[in-house]
Amino acid sequence: MEEPSAAGRRVPRKRKEAERPKRKKAAARKAPSRPAPDYLVHETDNDMLLIISNVGQEREQPPKRRRLGKKPQRLPRKRAPRGGGRKKGGAPGAKKAAFRGPEAGKAPATHTGRAPGSAWGEQLPVEILVRIFQPVVSSEGAVPFLCRVARVCRLWYGADSNPVLWQKVSVGFCWVAPGLKQPPATEKKILGTVAWLVADRFSLLRDFALCHWKNHVPFVLKAVSDSCPLLSSLSLCHCSRVDTESLHALAERCPQLESLNLQNSQVSSSAVVSFLEAAGSRIRQLLLTYSGQMNAIITTLASGCCPRLQLLEVTTELKQSSQHFQLPIEQLQTACPRLQVLRLLNVIWSPKPIPRSAPASPGFPQLQELCLATTSYSFIDDGVLQRMLQASSQLRILDLRGCFRVTPKGLETLPCPDLEQLYLGLYCSANHLRLPLEGSPLLTRKWRQSLQELDLAGQSFSEHDLEEAMECFTQGGGEVALRSLNLTGTKVTLGTVR
Repeated sequence: MEEPSAAGRRVPRKRKEAERPKRKKAAARKAPSRPAPDYLVHETDNDMLLIISNVGQEREQPPKRRRLGKKPQRLPRKRAPRGGGRKKGGAPGAKKAAFRGPEAGKAPATHTGRAPGSAWGEQLPVEILVRIFQPVVSSEGAVPFLCRVARVCRLWYGADSNPVLWQKVSVGFCWVAPGLKQPPATEKKILGTVAWLVADRFSLLRDFALCHWKNHVPFVLKAVSDSCPLLSSLSLCHCSRVDTESLHALAERCPQLESLNLQNSQVSSSAVVSFLEAAGSRIRQLLLTYSGQMNAIITTLASGCCPRLQLLEVTTELKQSSQHFQLPIEQLQTACPRLQVLRLLNVIWSPKPIPRSAPASPGFPQLQELCLATTSYSFIDDGVLQRMLQASSQLRILDLRGCFRVTPKGLETLPCPDLEQLYLGLYCSANHLRLPLEGSPLLTRKWRQSLQELDLAGQSFSEHDLEEAMECFTQGGGEVALRSLNLTGTKVTLGTVR
């Protein structure tokens, strides 16, 4: 029998594909190489950038060596078609006319398809971009501005990676809503992102804030303590599970840390005491939230562990319990002689009795601001105020809102001649309080030239007393420094204000 012809055979599909000639893979498209910049950037001592052009300094290139034994190949010349370039159905000169048009007088486009001068952004110095980003970072913060900038192009990514821009960072919990439990994949992403930021961006970190973190706070603090030796300020706002070990690691590995803010965070008093004992000699700012364990922290401060402390702020929520603590005024004055700002906001406290054998108190000679404002009961009277401000001649701000026991006669005896802001407003029900009916002229007469803001809201001074107090601002000549006056709820008349 005859074998079937080749035309009658059925060739498999895979065999047909194998017999086809293979196509060459398209070469990967490479980005056009950037030419070398024609300038040099130098940073001067006056915080300026000096750009020096080097256009005239062309580099000498060595002459190209010709390989021996090989002759350059000549390409064959293309012959012009016969008939003077005339094609079928075309007129002579049609080929030349095809290149003429409205764009004939313009410069040809570059090899990248861009118009001339459109690549100026790729040649901008990185130092200039960093200087442009710095004001935005200082006003809006590094996050999320720098995270978005890094996605623009490679040049901006290079400028974004400069650690100078990452000196002040505030990280909020932006993966899920605060308080909700995230899946394991999200937790892994959180820890990876923090580890990458600390390793690649935070080498010059100085001011760091962590807000609304309910988990992984010890992990973040440990990473920061290991990689940020220049850290000087730490703020933990509305954070939970802050343990003693992480705070102690910060005290040991961050020798420049001098400001700690733990307001509205769940921190035990033992952790704070351990931190103050390790790093209290260099702490200058301490901000806390009142709790039932405040006595242990105040006792530690009064023992002299923070001799350089300049700012102490203790605050609480508006709705608080009736518990209060005792403040050892004289011991705190001896232990913190450099204190400049003392704020006890909405905190119920009473002064600790002075022992008979106690030496004379030095006071707060450098105190410039005292804030004892409260919306609840207050134990502050003229005697307590005199004990606190007996040596505070540099006082500029005095906030006594809610301290209904303080009288104008007690304020007149204070040794601060240049008080600028005085707040005596009462923003609660004052029907059951015994308030002074006169004495407001003593305040305006004493600080007429320096007082810029005065708040007497809710006070019970008489009409005549307030009229006399306002007249003190117009006596003596000279320019009046007063810029803000609050007389809400008082008996002042319209004529007196005029």
